[in-house]
This record gives sequence, C-alpha cells and structure tokens, in this order.
Amino acid sequence: MNTINTTDSKNITTLLAAWPVAHPQEITPMAGGTNNRIWLIQTEDEQELVLRIVPGQHSLARIQHEDHLLTALHAQQLPFALPLLIKTHDSAIALPLTEQEGKGTQSWATLTTRLPGELVDRPPQRHNLLLAHAAGTTLALLDAGLAKLPLADFQAPEVTTFGDLAHCHPLVPDPLIAIEQLPIDREQRKQLQSQFSSIIEQTEKLYEELPQQILHRDYDPGNVLVKDNRITAVLDFDFSGVDIRIFDLSIALSWWPYGTTGTEREWEIIDTFGAAYIAQLPLSAAELQAIPDVMRLRDAVSFVHRTGRYLAGLETDAVIRDRVQHSFWREAWLTNNRSKLLQHIARWNSNKA
Repeated sequence: MNTINTTDSKNITTLLAAWPVAHPQEITPMAGGTNNRIWLIQTEDEQELVLRIVPGQHSLARIQHEDHLLTALHAQQLPFALPLLIKTHDSAIALPLTEQEGKGTQSWATLTTRLPGELVDRPPQRHNLLLAHAAGTTLALLDAGLAKLPLADFQAPEVTTFGDLAHCHPLVPDPLIAIEQLPIDREQRKQLQSQFSSIIEQTEKLYEELPQQILHRDYDPGNVLVKDNRITAVLDFDFSGVDIRIFDLSIALSWWPYGTTGTEREWEIIDTFGAAYIAQLPLSAAELQAIPDVMRLRDAVSFVHRTGRYLAGLETDAVIRDRVQHSFWREAWLTNNRSKLLQHIARWNSNKA
C-alpha cells in the first residue's frame, strides 16, 4: 500500500505511475465535494485527467459497484458523458493508499479522463431556466437508463436506502440520540427531535407504497458539467443505489433553486425542472404527491451525514450549528409551502416542454 502526502505534487506524480498514462506536466487541486478530493492532471501528451481520493469508509466493493454501474450505463450510449474509471497497469480500478496528513487512514485513488464541460454550481448560472430544463431532461434520461439495470445485479454493497436512517452513517445509529450530542441548546434539540420523529413516522409508508429502482441519489448542480446550456456529463455516483424512484427528482428540486428559495423566484426553476423531467419520464400521481415528504426525508439524510462527520471530528461546532439552522429553515419552507408546491406539481403535465 502506498503511503503519501497528497499536499506534495511529487507524491502524486509517484502515485500516477500506477496508471498507463503519460508523465504529469501540471497538477492542480480542484474544488472537491464534502467527501472526495480531486486534482486536475495535465500530462506531457496533452491529456487531461482527474485524480480522485476517496475516503476509507468507501470500501473497494463500493468502488467496484460504481465501476460496474458506469460501464453498464455507458453501454446504453446516453447523450452525456460518464466518469469511467481508468484501470492501473495491474488492471485495478482503484489504488489503496495511506495519507500521512490523514493520521494514517486508508483511502482509495481513482483516475478518470476529464470530461467535457464546466461546473456552473453557483448563482446566477444555476438559476438559468434553460439550464434547469436541460438538467431536468438529463436526470430523467439517466433515471430511465438506470431503470433498465436489473436490481439483482446492481445492489450496492454496504449501501441502504435513504429511508433507513439508522444505517445512513455508522456513527449515527439513532438520529434522535445523536441529536443529544450536538452543541445546541435544549429547545433546539427538542425541536429537531420532533422534526425527525415526524419524518421517521412517515417514511415507512413511503417505502411500502412507492416504486423503487437504482438511482444516482446526488444529482445537484455540483455534479454535472455544462456547455452552452447543455448537460455534457454527470459525475459522482458515490451514493448510487436502490431507492424510491421519486428520490432523484426530490433531491434535485431541493438543490437547483437553492439561493432563490424563499424569494418566490424558486417556483419558475422548480416548474421548469420538474416539467422537463416528467416529459421524459412520467411519474405516478402518488409519486408526485409524495415530493414534499421525500424532500423532508432528503434533508434528514443530509443532516445525518453531517452529524456523523461532526461526531467523527470532521466538522466544527460552528458548522453543525449552521446545519441545524438550515434544517429548521428547510422544514419551515416545506411546511409553509406544501400546498403551493403540490399545486405547482399538479400543473407540470400541462406545462410539458
């Protein structure tokens, strides 16, 4: 196993020797997500590659599942690129390593070709209605492609449905108890526990009644690449797995209007995205009516992950307090706008693009 300091470009150059690619000419850190860190690699033969360091809680089996899924999707010739993993000289899809700056914890390194397009995950680009339409269409095409994959062959190891809150993070087996460990006052704890109790109570019914399939489960503006208001690539299949079908759309509707939510400008983004999606992939009335509840569940899942990071020492008190306030804000918006949201959703069929 390699032991490296990923802050040193010489160490990264040594690591890259495991793959059949030209010598790196330039190594540039890129903006990563909450879980992964990435670098842009420009090689002597003018290739552009992306090196990703995946944290140790992602087992090799999960990365193999991701590779299996991406390979199957690629075979469908979807109209956007996918981050296919490049194999090492030894035909491995991921390289184990121990990072010196990570207190000796094991991580995994993967390499992909840099895909066409740019990130536009900041306002005002992400609030562009042409882009919202393209993003809704692309997500529907992706979900339609994922629906063709047999569940028995693509069960993600160590991954449960998002509705199984007790297994979303290993350090949060009981969200109601974990809330007691957060640096917030008693009234905030009670409010948050009441909110979670309500979400947990409604979740079982959602999973009993709604159809399930393989999903991306992290389709936000930071996980797509764009050119000329077209989605050119979909990234980050780390969280892909079986879940209720409406989850992908509900996740997207939580993220794409973000920054306008609460200003009344969110509705045109929600409507544009939603109508574009169901024009490609029609959903049942029961699924559409469940969107507000699934959006609540999505926020709870996100909160559990953030709480787990806090309990692992990866987030500060200030960050987790801000995340608590975000959950209160999101819950208030969904409560106050539930009827209005359902009215807008009911009009999507008449507004199909």
